[in-house]
Amino acid sequence: MKTSNQEIAELLRSAAAALTIKKGNLFQIRAYETAADGIEHLTSETKDYWQENKLDQIPGVGESIRNYLDEYFRTGKVKHFQNLEAGIPPVVFELLDIPGVGPKTALELAKLGVKSRVNLSKQLNSGELVKKGFSVKLASKITSGLKEADNRTNRMLLPLAASQSRVISDYLKKGPGVVACDPLGSLRRQVATIGDLDFAVASKTPEKVVDYFLKMPGVNRVVSQGEAKVTVMLHTGLHVDLLVGDPDSYGALLQHFTGSKHHNIKLRSYAQEKGYSLSEYGVKKIIGKEVKSKNKEKTISCKTEDQLYKLLGMQTPAPEIREDRGEIEAALRYKLPDLIKLEDIKGDFHLHSNFPLEPSHGPGINPIEEIVGNALALGYDYVGISDHSPSFTKHTFNEIKVLVITRNNYIEQIKSTSKIRVLNGLEVDILTNGDISVPDKTLKTLDYAIAGVHSSHRMAKEEMTKRILKALSNPYVDILAHPTGRLLNERESYNADWEEVFKYCAKNNKLLEIDAYPNRLDLRDDLVKMAKGLGCKFIIDTDAHEISQMEVMPFGIAVARRGWVEARDVVNTWDYKKLAKWFNLKS
Repeated sequence: MKTSNQEIAELLRSAAAALTIKKGNLFQIRAYETAADGIEHLTSETKDYWQENKLDQIPGVGESIRNYLDEYFRTGKVKHFQNLEAGIPPVVFELLDIPGVGPKTALELAKLGVKSRVNLSKQLNSGELVKKGFSVKLASKITSGLKEADNRTNRMLLPLAASQSRVISDYLKKGPGVVACDPLGSLRRQVATIGDLDFAVASKTPEKVVDYFLKMPGVNRVVSQGEAKVTVMLHTGLHVDLLVGDPDSYGALLQHFTGSKHHNIKLRSYAQEKGYSLSEYGVKKIIGKEVKSKNKEKTISCKTEDQLYKLLGMQTPAPEIREDRGEIEAALRYKLPDLIKLEDIKGDFHLHSNFPLEPSHGPGINPIEEIVGNALALGYDYVGISDHSPSFTKHTFNEIKVLVITRNNYIEQIKSTSKIRVLNGLEVDILTNGDISVPDKTLKTLDYAIAGVHSSHRMAKEEMTKRILKALSNPYVDILAHPTGRLLNERESYNADWEEVFKYCAKNNKLLEIDAYPNRLDLRDDLVKMAKGLGCKFIIDTDAHEISQMEVMPFGIAVARRGWVEARDVVNTWDYKKLAKWFNLKS
């Protein structure tokens, strides 16, 4: 039975597609799609929620869908879904995974004789589909979508990996003789997507730790096993590696397997110049051209990473920046940045409510009052509400103005009674020509505006750059939302001249968002570092559509740290007086 969050989301999306093809109830279709989105971005497994009788805590999952999920986890199938999909060629559901292919297009392809994804690629490349009367423009779009789908990986999103890691770490820390336990590799460096999970444990009794680990709930089978190393596969299909090291050399083990590869190569080279040899087993002094290893006393104790880096005459770089991007050179000069921390954050500006604004994209689930209350519970000093603006394709500018003003008045009432500062913003669309989807006279009534690209992501680099710069030139646009438009494991970043964009932002006091939403984590860390170097300021937001998602802020912080960002670079770490001055608000 398929049980990963991605697979459960696909199950629900297939039901929505079947309903679409059979012209079912629009609200039911949206319910399935909303539930799929909520499940796809969970930071724990859906099956865990089910086993703990907490399906009602999953954002966007209503009672009927909870019942279907219960049936699925009990029996391995959902009879209602099978009935919905009856009579629809199975290939339709296979093709839905391709960007640019919706239910109706998938059905059309099936009717034109497409038998599989591989067969679709063959017919596109040969021109056979177009000869059958299929749209040339759509064929080109699907060809690009196939390439994008083929480039996807099965790596976990960072929030889900972190959640799984916490469960395993909590278990291991209770093991016999365990002195310390840490995640390793890309997870410890907080990379946006994670492959397998790796852990290090410090213990004098490795065999007992390994035996204890093998008894962990969720272990399906042992892939390989040694005295101090074991690899298992969980019931979810996830591989987990465990390394057990001596506490006296644990710092060397932890440093070695945290990586990155390039960081370690440069560090080992520098260590050799200083007369040391580094490995996962410890640090040894090089005598002449040989490593003095026969005498056990010659192994230098490094219980912590700090001891190892101090031995080499340098600061300890935070795990997030160990990518050989200048951190070793900065550490040698004792010039490492004072990286931003979660406790520095004083507010969140990108939050979606359920206010009836008839938005261009998905609304939030909670009322504004609940969002403000949750912000207060999180200890924030201020909070910004920035729903998607009214749909510009379904409303005139005057209708948009009326809807926004109605919301403005509502937020003003909340401001007057709130215990924290409440700011009134909107997330507006950057149209293909660079115009903003809301008229300036309406934008002027807000405290701030976040502008983002939500369509036509495959524009040429030059065109996309002009589009973004034109939008940023609007005096009422303050923040560039999720700047590269990427969706992890779904859609690549679009192309733009980022250096030109960042220089414009720095010169004109436009903020770059670091969006902490699980499948965005955008701006990318490499671009964050570039932008910081060019003098840009940032804002770290959650883009939450449900109040529990406000808790993903740590992952936006992780991206910022990987980009060498300090608290002073991020406006929502500032006190309100300084923040108000930036946004020209009343202090």
